[in-house]
This record gives sequence, C-alpha cells and structure tokens, in this order.
Amino acid sequence: MPADYQSFAFVITLAAVVNGLGIVRWLSGFAEYLRRRQSVQVTHYWVFTLSAGYQFLLHILFWWTLYSIRGAATINFLTFLYLLTGPILLFVGTAILLPVFDDDSSDLKKHFLSSRTTYSAVLVLLWLWAIFSSPIMHGFFAPTLPLLTAFLASALVLRISANPTIHAAVAIVNWLLLVSLITLYFMQLGGPNA
Repeated sequence: MPADYQSFAFVITLAAVVNGLGIVRWLSGFAEYLRRRQSVQVTHYWVFTLSAGYQFLLHILFWWTLYSIRGAATINFLTFLYLLTGPILLFVGTAILLPVFDDDSSDLKKHFLSSRTTYSAVLVLLWLWAIFSSPIMHGFFAPTLPLLTAFLASALVLRISANPTIHAAVAIVNWLLLVSLITLYFMQLGGPNA
C-alpha cells in the first residue's frame, strides 16, 4: 500500500511504542539509581556512561527519523516487520546494557565488560539494519551510508576486542560519529529521506 498519512500513522505506532519502551527503561533505570544512590554503592566507569548516553540517544534519534517512513514508496507486511526490527534491537541493546540495582553495590566496569560481547553483537545487527533500511523503505541507499558503515565497524571492533583501551576509544568514536550524523543529516525532522 502507498504510505499516505493514515497508513504512515498506523505503521509507525507499534515501532514508536517499542522504541518508547526502551526510552522508559532508561529513564526508570536512572530514576531507580537516583532513588537508591544513598543505599547502593556504585563504582562508576566513564566508558559505560558514554555508552549508556549513546544508547539512549540512539532511541531518540530513531524516534526522530521515523518521520522519514512517510516517504516510503510502499509498505507491506514484510517492510513493516523490517521496520519493527530496529526498535526491537534498540530495546534489546538497552536491556543488556542497563544494569539492575538489586544488590548493595554495582560495579559498572564489571557490568560493561561482562555485557560487552552481547551488547556489541546487538549493535552490529542494529547498524546492519540501519544500512539497509533506506533501500528497503525507499529503494536507494541513504546519503548517511558512510557514517552508518563507520558505526558498524565500530560495533565490530567492540565485539572483537577485549581490550578496555579499545573500548574507551570506541565509546569516544561512537559519540563523534553520532554528533556528525545528527549535525550533517538529522537537524531536520526525518533526516535526509524525509
């Protein structure tokens, strides 16, 4: 079916809800941390903090770019399923990366290092999904392809390397890439395909 306004609104609703669940998960996790910060001893780790902020902004960026779907040539059940894959991967990444403050202490470095391989595997899938989203929805690769490919390479490096120095470099590179992506392509609602 052609992506008119009514079908656009219908199609993005579930994707927006799943993405919103990830945002709510971050916000409730942060609120839980604030509520329990006097009783839970947290050992902070700046690489985790950068990664958490990056993951949260990916949710926001996905929401911002959903508007571009209205320009899709056709939307059928398979493209709808493909669209849902993005927010599902974002949610799973959030669920893996977000620590649970059940104990009296939480070491964010240990948590990051123990969840890194699974989290980065989800990021690899997310960036592959993002690279092929435009061809599937619009019929052509987006001008963001070089940056999306750089994100994919960064996720692969995080997945392969067990070196904390490389993890730190990846966290910084991810932020530089994210700022570049937003500045170059997503200052307008929907981005370059809108």
